[in-house]
Amino acid sequence: MPSVHCPAPVCRRAATLFVACAVAALLAACHQAPPPPSNITPEKAVATNLRLTASGDFDGLMKNRLPPADYVQWRQEWDAARAHAEPPSKAEQQQFAAIMQMLTDPGAEAKLLQRLQPELAGGDGKGLPPVLASVLAATGKEMINGSPQLGSAQRLLALQVLYATNAFAAKVDFGDKQKLAKAIDLVCATARQLHVQTLQQWRALDYATSMRDYGIIWNGMESLLDIYGLNLAASLNDAKPATVSILSDAAVVQLSLTLAGTPMTGEWAMRRVDGHWYDTAMLDAWRKAHPAPAASTASASSVNPASASSTATPAVPASAASAPSAAHPQI
Repeated sequence: MPSVHCPAPVCRRAATLFVACAVAALLAACHQAPPPPSNITPEKAVATNLRLTASGDFDGLMKNRLPPADYVQWRQEWDAARAHAEPPSKAEQQQFAAIMQMLTDPGAEAKLLQRLQPELAGGDGKGLPPVLASVLAATGKEMINGSPQLGSAQRLLALQVLYATNAFAAKVDFGDKQKLAKAIDLVCATARQLHVQTLQQWRALDYATSMRDYGIIWNGMESLLDIYGLNLAASLNDAKPATVSILSDAAVVQLSLTLAGTPMTGEWAMRRVDGHWYDTAMLDAWRKAHPAPAASTASASSVNPASASSTATPAVPASAASAPSAAHPQI
């Protein structure tokens, strides 16, 4: 199969989607993590979210972030949204196919290294190309400020994470040929694990496969960052949540973590529902998007989420390389 030249805008879009995925997942947030503790206490609920997201278990994350009846409703809406997704444009189909061919063709690694190494080795060899760095920074900031699932304190912490990541990236020698070769090998291996070549194939994935692929992409991003010295898994595993106040069914959890050598803290408002603790901002975003009460717990118990995930066959959007959104199932 002949190689496909990836225009600069396409490469920038692919990189933007890949990094945006990591930012989105981190905000919601150990490879091979042990079974997570229950969300029976506020700090355990936050710790569980961190572990589930870091390990790429996005279905488990949604189960932990929403009460059972709401999770069932969210799954039903996810399936419906995928089944009625707007068809992709011809340009989107061509772009997706070009990117996947570029990453999965035989010998793709050598071709990409030959092309990218001279581009990234320009200047002093530090940091991403200015245009790409600006696009990624703007994308991350827009996602943070526009997320209904983040409270004000969480948004401040998310911005700290973004700034620390940007500062880290500005010092990285992306032109290092040895590291670049490892990074390209990893990206190509990750793309091949998805087993899709066209946007139609991607959109035809069922729920369980989509969640698996989200995890594959996320774990690939973790490993990619680790190549350049940013151990995201360690930062998440070492994060320390602690309940600083609790009053009846409301609590505040402070999260302390260190990312790229930068210590940071933030607060999570938590709410107790039926004896378990959930992120208040997350619940508020869900309730705002769903004014009518969700199905009762009794009716929800008659639905088996595990079996549902094995039979769902929704369509998947082109930008599905990101963690699912509770307030908006189709992302």
